Amino acid sequence: MIRFTKFILCLLALNAFSFGTKTYASDLWQANPWKLRALPSSVRLDPVTNEIIEHRFKGVPSNQAGKGNLLDKNWLFDGKKVSLHGARGEYVSFQLVLTNETDAELTGIKLDMTPFKNGNSELNIKPELFLEWSVNVQSTSTGYPKSTLGKGWYPDALIPFKYIQTDSTKVHGRWVYPFTLPDFNNRISGQRSQIIWVDQFIPLDVQKAKPGRYQSTITVTIGGQSRQMPISLTVWDFELPNENAFKASLQHEGFLSRMEEKQELAVYQLFKRNRISLMDPTYDPEIQVKNGKVEIQWDKLDKRLKKYLTGQAFTKEHGYIDGPGYGEPLETFALPFDVYGKHGTAGWPDIGKPEVERNAANQAIYTSSIRQVRQHLLPMVNPKKTLLTVYLNGLDESYFPEAWSRMVFYGNLFKKEYPEARFRVDGGYNKDAMDVIGKSITDWASHTISYNIDTVKHYQQMGIKDWLYGPMLYEQKLNSWVGSSTFIDLPLVNDRAISWSCWKYKTYSWISWGVGAGWERGWYDPESWKDFYKEASEADAEFTYRQFNGNGSVIYKPGMVPNVSEPCPSIRLKTMRDGVQDYEYLRLLARLDGNSKRADALVDQLIKEPFGDKSIGNLDVWSYDQEQWYKVRMELAELILKSKK
Repeated sequence: MIRFTKFILCLLALNAFSFGTKTYASDLWQANPWKLRALPSSVRLDPVTNEIIEHRFKGVPSNQAGKGNLLDKNWLFDGKKVSLHGARGEYVSFQLVLTNETDAELTGIKLDMTPFKNGNSELNIKPELFLEWSVNVQSTSTGYPKSTLGKGWYPDALIPFKYIQTDSTKVHGRWVYPFTLPDFNNRISGQRSQIIWVDQFIPLDVQKAKPGRYQSTITVTIGGQSRQMPISLTVWDFELPNENAFKASLQHEGFLSRMEEKQELAVYQLFKRNRISLMDPTYDPEIQVKNGKVEIQWDKLDKRLKKYLTGQAFTKEHGYIDGPGYGEPLETFALPFDVYGKHGTAGWPDIGKPEVERNAANQAIYTSSIRQVRQHLLPMVNPKKTLLTVYLNGLDESYFPEAWSRMVFYGNLFKKEYPEARFRVDGGYNKDAMDVIGKSITDWASHTISYNIDTVKHYQQMGIKDWLYGPMLYEQKLNSWVGSSTFIDLPLVNDRAISWSCWKYKTYSWISWGVGAGWERGWYDPESWKDFYKEASEADAEFTYRQFNGNGSVIYKPGMVPNVSEPCPSIRLKTMRDGVQDYEYLRLLARLDGNSKRADALVDQLIKEPFGDKSIGNLDVWSYDQEQWYKVRMELAELILKSKK
């Protein structure tokens, strides 16, 4: 009996201890069930492991991983507050990270951010918040075994917060997007962190954004518990131009012209806001040819395109409020002309295959079409603002003498009949080709793998506007498979470095293929390009297949995720935008200095020799240290401010 009593007493004591322990754990959970931290916009966070994805890069030895946990402290976040700096007319960004410290689901999350204020002065443009949606890379991009950042979850799509429903009791009769952690819709197994992208556009007008330090606060409330993070924004006393003069571009045949017009407007406005131009050479007006006489019907195309060519599409009249390029027309426009060629499609106007296209009657049709297009567009388009481009898709990347002869013929024809337009050829053309076509073309989108600066300088001196075109890293020669630089599983900095590289090489601008390739399935499958083939050249013997993540796609289609009814940008598009903004900093400093020496010196700190023959197999082509990029930008701004005084 005594032993039984002792056993009962011991059991009660053990239960009391266990109960006390549970109570203590519960108290601790209540005290700190979640964390609120911040990251720069230049890195990505794995939402499952909380690992900085950019630190996985093995292509170049780096000490980034040894810099401590960027979640706890980094160059924008000191552990308590975020500090931003920017010029008027610029977007500045950072990422808010909400981390769940328990195994319980966090629901009913509410988030609010106040407008930036400086005393009685307030920025009249509110912060834009986006929920980061992650995609699961299950197979790394083909041909990049060293460069890839590996498999796993990558935050990429940015869903405007107006579609995130934090209080479902206010919504009736439709699907909602609840704000939970783990994300109810994204379905990330083991998700620890929810990431929110914050964009702030600084008004261009100095009266609406006077120089100085502005303050804002982000408040997150979960289960009655609220936490705040202060945000400071220093507005510098200079501005970026309203016009997107750099003309960095994405081209995608048929992507825009086949869209419903409401969606088309949303896409154009999204890219205008992010300082990237779009080109689609398939906007073909209706054409009839009877007895050799050409009649072009413009009514439908004018109704659709005139607002873009005049800039009206980017005004309040069409819902474009407070952003770069307000009231400005398209930076680039690809004219509808084409010829029969490598893709086996008819030209516009259709005058047949190469063997008959130069017949007198056929050439009369083509020439008449050119004259009519020019006559119609001259009153509508300002060629000093909108770069009119002739791009013949039938001659795209054609590396044989017969094609070069056709390039010369059509290049000369357009120089004569449409002198305001540029005639562009795309591809990695060698000296033999350029010696033939060089005097007949005006623009050359040079494939980055063949962009040897000593050679290119010769063509620059001839007056040819050269564009960087194609992938950013050449781990091996076969990486030239694609004309896109938009890979999800390669370092994010690539999409920023391309604009800096243009400055270094005095390149006119850059162009990349693809706007939204696979943008429907992109929400759930990042492999935007798959190509399996049985036969391959010896150079491709190791890879008789191709699969690329995010190739040719930097936006996500509306209607694929419940309640998200407009196209969503990607983090990679925002990175492109940052590079274009940086380019305008460099341009401003060079203008103030009267030369480019100091701007060049800053670029040389980050950019080495990224393209051409010497780049193949060399991944150390620019800095992968994102803090160094931040410091160089800050130094650039300081030089501008001192030069203005």
